Amino acid sequence: MNCESCGMPIDSGKYCKYCAPGGRLKSKEQVRDGWINFTVSNQGLSREKAEKKVDEQMKKMPAWKDF
Repeated sequence: MNCESCGMPIDSGKYCKYCAPGGRLKSKEQVRDGWINFTVSNQGLSREKAEKKVDEQMKKMPAWKDF
């Protein structure tokens, strides 16, 4: 099972602890910014490339398809 917001593997529920701390889903902008920062620090991409990659992935996530 994966988080419907970012795709991170999870055991249960719709969202991971990073996208929905306390069970409440963060805004799309908050999730996007956190995901970009994670991508830059963990994959060594420039901010611009990370933004592009995250935006493409977010389009595929069930939580953000209608945005």
